[in-house]
Amino acid sequence: MPEGTIHLSALMCGQHRSEVITKIKEKLKQNQQSDQKKPIRVISTQLVEAGVDIDFPVVYRALAGLDSIAQAAGRCNREGKMSEPGTVIVFNPPRHPRIGLLRKAADTTRSLFPVIKEDPLAFHVFEKFFSELYWKANSLDLKQISGLLTSRDCEFYFRTAAERFRIIDDDTQRSVLVRYGEGDKLIDLLKTIGPNRILMRKLQRYTVNIYDNDFINMLQQGKVEEIYPRIYALVSGLDYSPLTGLNCDEVRFDPEGYFVEERREDGA
Repeated sequence: MPEGTIHLSALMCGQHRSEVITKIKEKLKQNQQSDQKKPIRVISTQLVEAGVDIDFPVVYRALAGLDSIAQAAGRCNREGKMSEPGTVIVFNPPRHPRIGLLRKAADTTRSLFPVIKEDPLAFHVFEKFFSELYWKANSLDLKQISGLLTSRDCEFYFRTAAERFRIIDDDTQRSVLVRYGEGDKLIDLLKTIGPNRILMRKLQRYTVNIYDNDFINMLQQGKVEEIYPRIYALVSGLDYSPLTGLNCDEVRFDPEGYFVEERREDGA
């Protein structure tokens, strides 16, 4: 994308995301008050689909669950200040979502294309979408929670269901403290004095959750260290970008790229 494109994702800590969202809103406000409109481009994950109040004239959304598409569309002409309706374009991405709920939701939306005639957000379309996604796709209930809440001689296993239920599976994600802004000093302070309630509350704004395999890779590469039992942090700020957040990708070191060829006058 062109230079100046703004990025938003869950690989950015809470403080970083808040600052970027404030910057976006300021740019949008300046555009509304100016006769010379400047393009404002934002690339984001599903992060903006809940609790982020921004308003764009055009929204592009990769094919996903119909509910996610509706949420993304809610960021188009959100405030109704345009003289004409905004534009929402749904496109087929080059890669499929991860296997699981996201892919199943996208496939369910794709299967509804023959049903969608005029309004893709009509009630009967959503009714069919959720019916197929949740009631026909039993594979979503991997831990068989629904069976525990189905009456068998008036017996319900609420405690077992509560123990199995997780909105986000903690076993697949790890929290990492990142060296962004004030987070750099707070991490060093944590290493010096140890955790306390006030300090840990401040550090929540400088935390990023990553998948377990990414965490293990970063730990093996020496990018992450355990600064206190079960508390992990970035070793340096080199692995956190002010544009895109935490960098989980493995960077291979090429020593030849650091050699400089020097020629002397004697030809050596």
